[in-house]
Amino acid sequence: MAKGHGEILIVTTIDHEDKAEEFARGLLEKQLAACVTRLPKASSMYRWEFSEVTDNPEVLLLIKSHHLRLNDIYRYFEEVHPYTVPEILVFEVSEIGEAYRGWLMKEIGL
Repeated sequence: MAKGHGEILIVTTIDHEDKAEEFARGLLEKQLAACVTRLPKASSMYRWEFSEVTDNPEVLLLIKSHHLRLNDIYRYFEEVHPYTVPEILVFEVSEIGEAYRGWLMKEIGL
């Protein structure tokens, strides 16, 4: 294991599997992420614009990247994410496998 050097994990959700797959594929094709894990059958409960609490099915996306790609990822979210207010949670990676880090950096062109 090695200390993290700017690697990040981004969490977001999308309401349909086909939209989630398209969104993930775009991140990979643009080299904004090395890997996107899609977890279908998630359920999000929230209150939207002071309405009643809703419980909606969603696809959870775990996006693996590097902070040097973050501004481009933010732009991609603004242009492509289907939600008006997309969830964007960014976690810094404190430790990472050395081989995985090497692969991640190669995949995003750094």
